[in-house]
Amino acid sequence: MSKSKSRRKPTQPTVEESQPCADHTRDIAICQQILRSLTAAMIGAFVLIVILTTISVNEVIQIVGQGLYFVILASVVISLFVWLVRIRFERQMGKNPPIAAEILKRV
Repeated sequence: MSKSKSRRKPTQPTVEESQPCADHTRDIAICQQILRSLTAAMIGAFVLIVILTTISVNEVIQIVGQGLYFVILASVVISLFVWLVRIRFERQMGKNPPIAAEILKRV
């Protein structure tokens, strides 16, 4: 019984194959900067609402307060979207372990 010549040695994976995901470090940093900016906008809008409504309850102040309220709501929605994108990038990079593994590490 002779060995078949059609058998080949398994090839070593190339660099691209050994790295199943792209490096999203820059993208994650941009997401973090966006989240920080949106957090600052939310806090600033909230503080302005408190200050303006403390000073006066004039109709103009109410309109400005409503506008700032919508700024806060828009910031929340955009922050949620950016956070989800960041989590997706982290999972692609393998940096985001499952929550159960994270809890076990802390215990």
